[in-house]
Amino acid sequence: MSEDQFTRYLISLKHEDLGTLARLRRACGERWPGPCPEQAQFPGAGPKLAVDFLSLTLACQYKSETIKSSGLPSTKKPGQRAHWPFKEEGNIGAAWAAYCKSRSAEDDPHAFYKRRQDALEKGNSPPNVPSIHERFRTLLDAELELDGTGELAYRLRGLVRMLVAEDIPIDVIQLAHDLRGWRAESRDVQERWAKAFYAPPFGNPSEDADGAGGDDASDDEPEAEDQEEEEDNAD
Repeated sequence: MSEDQFTRYLISLKHEDLGTLARLRRACGERWPGPCPEQAQFPGAGPKLAVDFLSLTLACQYKSETIKSSGLPSTKKPGQRAHWPFKEEGNIGAAWAAYCKSRSAEDDPHAFYKRRQDALEKGNSPPNVPSIHERFRTLLDAELELDGTGELAYRLRGLVRMLVAEDIPIDVIQLAHDLRGWRAESRDVQERWAKAFYAPPFGNPSEDADGAGGDDASDDEPEAEDQEEEEDNAD
């Protein structure tokens, strides 16, 4: 992903003063009205300015000390810490999957939908979809307005705050990139988030135990779509 003025600003956010970070944190989900005191230092990004401001205020939901230096336990590299801006820690779909797993092993989507599929194949009643999974599915269908508001901004604010409360890192650069493409007709961003949430991560222990190798990784991708269809049928 190429860097522009805004993404460079996100990377350097750890150098901002505490007052600016606090003002941006409070402004999360608000309509972009143009430059004002709490937005004065925010670098422009052309027609994507309002969406970038949403990304900025979402990133600022992390505590100032987390942004500045302390980091968070990495979800990609156990035993190590991820530091701002949490590059390569994954998109919102991966982060929400980690959140579900942290709440309960039963809610781990990668394990839950395997159990659900097994039950369906055996002709048994599948387990009910957890409400926190439904919350994510609703997010994927949410609209983002041109001014940076809308249902997506509202739902994403709450979801990010829940992730922050559990010290789960989000790749904020990836988040900014994804929100810029949210309104695209292709829905590529929504598809990537869905795959990150529903499909097992490549190379995990269960896949290795089954003998799955790197050449078979692409076989996991259709499963995300099948699992979403199962949820629709369950409704």
